Amino acid sequence: MALPDRFNPQPIHPPVAYAPPPVYVPQQGKETDFFDTLRKLWRHRGTIFVSTFVFTAAAVLVARQIPAHYIADARILVGVPTARALNIEAIIADISPDAERIQNESYVIQSRDVARSVIDRLKLKDNPEFNPVLRPEPGWLTYLDPMRYLPDSIKAYMPGQKAPKDQADVSPEVKAEQEMNGIIDTLLAKVEVTTLGRSHVLNIEARSIAPDTAAAVANGFGQAYLARQRSDKVEAGEEVEKFLADRIASLRDQVEKSDRAVEEYRRANNLYQGASASVTAQQMTELNTQLIVAQTAKAEADSRLGEAQALRRTGVDNQSVPQVLQSPVVQQLKAQQAEADRRLADLSGSLGPQHPRVVGAKAEIADIRGKLNAEVGRIIQSLQHEARTTNARYEALRQNFSRLQGQAGGVNEKSIRLNALERDATVNRNLLEQMMSRAKETVGQDLLQKPNAKLISAAAPPTQPGFPPKTLLVFLGAVAGALIGMAYALLREGVDRTFRRADQIESLTGLPVLAMIPTLRGSITPIAHVLRKPVSPYSEALRKLHIGLELSEAAQSPKTVLFGSAVPGEGKTVLVASMGRMLASHGRRILMIDCDWRNPRLHKAFQCQNRNGLAELLCDQPERIEDCIFTDTLSGADLIPSGVFTPQAMRYLTTDRMKMILHALAPRYDMIFLDTAPVLVGAEVLTLSRMVDKVAFVVRWGDTKRDAVMEAMKDLIEVNADVAGIAMTRVDPKGYRSYSYSELNYEYERPMLAKPVNWS
Repeated sequence: MALPDRFNPQPIHPPVAYAPPPVYVPQQGKETDFFDTLRKLWRHRGTIFVSTFVFTAAAVLVARQIPAHYIADARILVGVPTARALNIEAIIADISPDAERIQNESYVIQSRDVARSVIDRLKLKDNPEFNPVLRPEPGWLTYLDPMRYLPDSIKAYMPGQKAPKDQADVSPEVKAEQEMNGIIDTLLAKVEVTTLGRSHVLNIEARSIAPDTAAAVANGFGQAYLARQRSDKVEAGEEVEKFLADRIASLRDQVEKSDRAVEEYRRANNLYQGASASVTAQQMTELNTQLIVAQTAKAEADSRLGEAQALRRTGVDNQSVPQVLQSPVVQQLKAQQAEADRRLADLSGSLGPQHPRVVGAKAEIADIRGKLNAEVGRIIQSLQHEARTTNARYEALRQNFSRLQGQAGGVNEKSIRLNALERDATVNRNLLEQMMSRAKETVGQDLLQKPNAKLISAAAPPTQPGFPPKTLLVFLGAVAGALIGMAYALLREGVDRTFRRADQIESLTGLPVLAMIPTLRGSITPIAHVLRKPVSPYSEALRKLHIGLELSEAAQSPKTVLFGSAVPGEGKTVLVASMGRMLASHGRRILMIDCDWRNPRLHKAFQCQNRNGLAELLCDQPERIEDCIFTDTLSGADLIPSGVFTPQAMRYLTTDRMKMILHALAPRYDMIFLDTAPVLVGAEVLTLSRMVDKVAFVVRWGDTKRDAVMEAMKDLIEVNADVAGIAMTRVDPKGYRSYSYSELNYEYERPMLAKPVNWS
């Protein structure tokens, strides 16, 4: 087909620019109200039920397996003041009534030393509950314990486990220590120390299978803690006296050495008066200012020269350099050249080429061009000279600045060292004075050896088991299962970044949803379905889409419609083929053009060859346009396949040649559908969108991400594409009813539900 050489680049109907879509904000009463939350939970009711059942069953099993334990508690008041011989700061300070110190004391009570003391006092080494070595052989339920299958080398270091059986090479002392460590671990696992509210009272809670043992263990920890406080005070007093004596002797030597070091350094470096570095600092400040100015001038000169050199490398005439264009001399020479060209043109029209006046005019033009080239060369050389000059100045300033930095660093180095020596000497003298003062206060003072805590409530044997609360465990298991199931359901709804309802995509994009295309299930293909079942919901949705496209243009129905999407697999090809065949079967003249040269699929839908197509038509290879058109015998729809795209055809796809093809075909058909690549994949789609009357944007229900749709819509908006609306494909009727506030009735199509169709 011969195409005209020139063509008006305007599309068939100019695209209408519209404002960017508003940001989607969920409306109160829909996605954020109480009933909408209930709908979300109802959609995942199966998951919530399974989660509740599993957690409830697990809670029942756990409650039945846990043996009954009795809980007894003893209470200790921490921070009881003690009498002092003198009103001086205590060497062993009393426990101050603050939360951190009280928490520290709770850790002391649960220490291994206190636990060892309780074991010795209560003879817990002979109690099978605390000594794993004395426990009887376990029953069959222990086969469910994962600890049973761990190696003995690992179980030996875990609390409450027996020592390895093979210990022939271990000495009796080591065996006894391992046994004691196991008893301590078991005992500490049954004891918990907590603070009662914001008070200074520590509650010692002990658990045991025997009520008397629980009370004895709780009281034993309290008594062992008080005894430890007494012994700690005695040991601390002795250690303080020895520490003060040794520390004072050491500090005397340090003070003497530090004072001697200060005086020797002063004499050696003549630093009785400090040197000032203000002149050097001022020079550095001024030089830094000059360095910044020189660096700016260097960058500007390099930029101008680089721009001129870049234009020369790209083959652009030197006269296009901005400095050349701004030169008054160049402007004057260009004006003279233009005037000389005009005179030559006038003389050439009336005189021959050998006429003296014509020859003189040509010589004048050549002379002006020579002057112009000379002036351009001079400007380029001046740019190079300017760049060299600024670079040299910047380098000189930078070297001077580096030299001053080195000088400034050496001026204060000796003073810094002297200040450090003086600080060390002062610190040592202060420490010596403090230690001597403390030694005078403590020598001869007989501190009262009383603990700073008091057992205010001894534990009594409990009468009822305190653990486990079986009913509460089962209830909490059911509640936890339900909450986890609901949280999972709401999380899935929250992270769903696809479109499930028409109002979602309309609010987000500001565009109407033209049709909701239901998914087809079964062996029949969609393009065959529209002929076999012309009144099915699928066919009705296609007709609704066609009506929406026609009503989108107030003046007249659109002739050319581009079907685009954000990403692959949205169902554009199937939608174009189905809609084209359906409208053609109703007597409309329909042409479908496959513009997706990356993944052409339209010819496969109609089972025709992909030889002569759009690619060949763009390159003027067929003799007639009819040689590229395939006619569907079942519906009468025409199709131009993609063809075999060459680099030349790819280039023509986004030029006026494609516009001429559309204008040449428009009078022959009622509507022309363009099947293109996704907007985020093919850049040519944006150019094609300006050549058509309308763009139908295809979004796959429950699959296409919102970010991808918004990015594609942004690209279309930036090129002023006239987007008529949205077509949602592969809509599941049952799933849509669970999301939508309006019911879509597809019940009479249930015999078709069998196997999903591949829309990709």
